[in-house]
Amino acid sequence: MTLRSLLLTASAALTLPLALGACGSKEGEAPTTAPAVAGSAVETAATSPAATVQTAANPPSVTREFRDWTATCDNTNHCVAFGSAHENMGFVLVSLAPGPEARPVVHMGGWGLEDGEGDVYAVIDGRRYAGENTKMDEEGDVIAFKTPSPQLLHDLGNGSFMALKRGDEQMKVSLGGAAAAFLWIDERQGRLNTPTALIRRGDRPAAEVPAGPAAPRVRVAAAVAQTGLVQDDLSPALLAHPKVKECLAETRRGERFEPNVEVFRLAADKLLWAVPCGEGAYNFNQTYFITPADGTAPQPVVFPTAQGSEQDLVNSRYDPKTRTLFAFGKGRGIGDCGRMGTWAWTGERFALLDEKAMPSCTAIPQDLWPTTWRATT
Repeated sequence: MTLRSLLLTASAALTLPLALGACGSKEGEAPTTAPAVAGSAVETAATSPAATVQTAANPPSVTREFRDWTATCDNTNHCVAFGSAHENMGFVLVSLAPGPEARPVVHMGGWGLEDGEGDVYAVIDGRRYAGENTKMDEEGDVIAFKTPSPQLLHDLGNGSFMALKRGDEQMKVSLGGAAAAFLWIDERQGRLNTPTALIRRGDRPAAEVPAGPAAPRVRVAAAVAQTGLVQDDLSPALLAHPKVKECLAETRRGERFEPNVEVFRLAADKLLWAVPCGEGAYNFNQTYFITPADGTAPQPVVFPTAQGSEQDLVNSRYDPKTRTLFAFGKGRGIGDCGRMGTWAWTGERFALLDEKAMPSCTAIPQDLWPTTWRATT
């Protein structure tokens, strides 16, 4: 079966936002999240002092839908707008950093044109646009316009018909909602009526466009030796925890967890436990606890996200060398939609370093996904 036929028989339009994890949740289920950006190993989302600082210093990450288009701006006002092609086999994506010197970048592409000859190009209302062609995979292509012409941006926002083409093959792309998405980004970034606006350009000086807010800074804890750890076995205190009992019921095969529990040293007197907590066809859930070195008094880890917080993560793994933890909740098995995030251990809490989300399964490569949170170290 080709990738194209696999996509056509799969759940091809999974448009609900995906949580990074929920113990025993169904894949593609809509999350319930708190409105604050917060969380730590001990503090709750509502009480973390770090959350108050981050929320005050940065605008909230927001995603809006405009008919067939979606726009996202993160906490530093980096913004992305994208629309989908016929049967969600392709996409058009416009990204724009904040500030007066920033200029948009356009990407287009997808699957389904592999039978045509030559390079992939776009046609909007009879005008042809050819960019830099690269292979996404054996059946997909991406066209990049790193310095798109004003005419291309105008046509994306005001055009009536668009298609991606290769030879005799053609894939229609909806432009319904593109103008509203562009206008929302212009408003968010403060570039309305300037020459740098995506759609509503004017004579207001570009110098009046504000710079983007600085990304929050995260201080990563020092590395700790991982020798002398006992793997696969939970302490009695952890086994007695209600959440672990719930996870055991979801994941136990016989008398053991499958896959096995992992334990890491965060500090000389502090351990991190990764407990499997349910699984699906391609998503494997984990929940995390921090204990003293003797494994007593387990505290669930609450991970801050761009929109709230999560206790359970999907397809996650802690790396003691970098003191970072990565998770990727897939919207479908090929991984072209979902949400991914990275957290760093600061010595006191797990702080969110970056988060990307793609709510629609439309063949967009992961390196082009909208960022919903970014921080620096």
